[in-house]
Amino acid sequence: MSSAAKRVPAAPPRPLIAFMFNTTRRYSGPAPLAFSPDGSTLAFVSPKDGPAVVCEVPVAGGEPRTSFAIEGAAAHGLSWSQSGDLYATAHRGGTERWQVYVRRPDGRVQDFAVSEGDRVQHHLSRYATSPDGSLVAISTNSRDAGDVDVAVVDAVTGRQRLVASGPAWHVAGGWSPDGRWLCVMRVAQNTDQDLLAVDLDSGELAELTAHTGEMQNVPAGWLADGRLLAITNNGSEFLHLEAIDVHSGDRRVYDRTDWDVELATTSADGRGVVWSINEDGYSRLRWRLDGGAAEELATDGTVGDIVLSHDGSRCAYTLSPIGRPVEIRVLDLTGGQDRLLVRGEALPRYPPRPESIRIPGTEGDIPCYVYRPAGPARRFPAVLVVHGGPEGQSRPQLTHGLSAALLDKGVAIVVPNIHGSTGFGKSWQTRIHRDWGGIDLADLRSIAGWMRTQPDFDPERLAVYGGSYGGFATLTCVTRLPEYWCCAVDVYGPSNLVTMLENDPPNWRRWNKLWIGDLETDREKLIARSPITYIDNVRCPLLVIQGDNDPRVPREESDQVVERLRALGRPVEYLTFEGEGHGFSRRENQVLVHERTTEFLERYLLD
Repeated sequence: MSSAAKRVPAAPPRPLIAFMFNTTRRYSGPAPLAFSPDGSTLAFVSPKDGPAVVCEVPVAGGEPRTSFAIEGAAAHGLSWSQSGDLYATAHRGGTERWQVYVRRPDGRVQDFAVSEGDRVQHHLSRYATSPDGSLVAISTNSRDAGDVDVAVVDAVTGRQRLVASGPAWHVAGGWSPDGRWLCVMRVAQNTDQDLLAVDLDSGELAELTAHTGEMQNVPAGWLADGRLLAITNNGSEFLHLEAIDVHSGDRRVYDRTDWDVELATTSADGRGVVWSINEDGYSRLRWRLDGGAAEELATDGTVGDIVLSHDGSRCAYTLSPIGRPVEIRVLDLTGGQDRLLVRGEALPRYPPRPESIRIPGTEGDIPCYVYRPAGPARRFPAVLVVHGGPEGQSRPQLTHGLSAALLDKGVAIVVPNIHGSTGFGKSWQTRIHRDWGGIDLADLRSIAGWMRTQPDFDPERLAVYGGSYGGFATLTCVTRLPEYWCCAVDVYGPSNLVTMLENDPPNWRRWNKLWIGDLETDREKLIARSPITYIDNVRCPLLVIQGDNDPRVPREESDQVVERLRALGRPVEYLTFEGEGHGFSRRENQVLVHERTTEFLERYLLD
């Protein structure tokens, strides 16, 4: 290949919109969207020019403008109160030490729930502000670093009052329309949560979802009649909506299909309800206004988040459509009109709609998307791309520029949803619990074998790529299935399950014991499932990428891999970033990751 042909393409434009997939997991996180009190303006988080800032755009249409930025910090989630205060969570340097800030109606930006040092975090969940704007519900570990409590904070004085605490991760789940009740979610793990209702006047705490075994119960807001809406798999393999009476505990099905409800929200007054159904990775919106009949809209893409205006008359949602840039769209619940509000910057070209297939596995067929390059029939190199989580989900679009660039170069892309993935039922998701390096290894072996036998794939030019848990899967592939791969890219992947658990953030340790394993009882199994145990088996060149401040997968996980491979004389490249965490927020770092990864894969797949 000539030097001109080997030129590495520049990184694609950065999206204007912070696109947060909200697959229902251990807690309902903050929303990157918020309506103004009168519904005339939408605020959204934008990473366009560096660490994410808060932007605003008129709902009637117009150009977005920067609303405010928090110096040196990346904004993440928003809540706009009826009193006009706009709240935002933000963190610095990729540390995920979240703090809460507020922009007052007069434009002043102030600390709201902010603590110095590296221990205390303040989380701002969706539905954070009370109906009258006088109180804000936050999650905080200020009492004990290993627990997360819920506090209500006076919007004027900043005085905090704990309303739910104890040895668990608690999440604020929204206010009843009359402001009397605050929902709290108590989290055991990704697939096991309980909902509580706190009477703010009396302090009474009602347990609403007591159960045995694992059951998901994620708050979705309140209905106008005072019932709590929840996303749950109560008595079902798939997530559906139920309405819960706070006084009697009675649970009634609100909507159920043969696919998961992935996201749901209500307006502050409970009149409007909007939810998203995940149909084999594609999102379908449904909504009701004033208790009327449900209506729906097929999106031909993936919904990332939904927010309703205070009066429930309209919703805004982020959409990653097939063949187009990320969008913010506005849906009128009264008439069903759906229109574009903001469009993100475009990629140079969008890949085609993938083929949706099922690959036979040892414990059921594995859902998978396959992208094949255009052009004359020939044997293509192929890359296996494994999502993070492991309780995430690959969706039917390539939202990052790397895979699209490789596809343009004639490289096929295989994107599976192995055991542990959400969107395919409770049994499929929970099968990975305390079995990392077990059932997933069996799935990866089945997929690698399928790739090797495809008539249009070159079996000598197969690669594997993944970040976070996908990095663990990548390292598992090259250490335990080394015969399949000609190169691999590991982006901040755990390599040693023992050191991973030993270095957990304090407030992660409780659920990681249930999710990954118990160091006291499972140490030998954890060693046997760790890629570092089999590092001598690595045959192919490896690129490792890591942020120095990563709180989820500490740099030690990547250091171990690189040090061992270098000692063995194996080809390994290491790219690290100061001031970055579990992901890369700075534009120049994103460009460098894109360039180095593309160049590395092209070198081994296309030369």
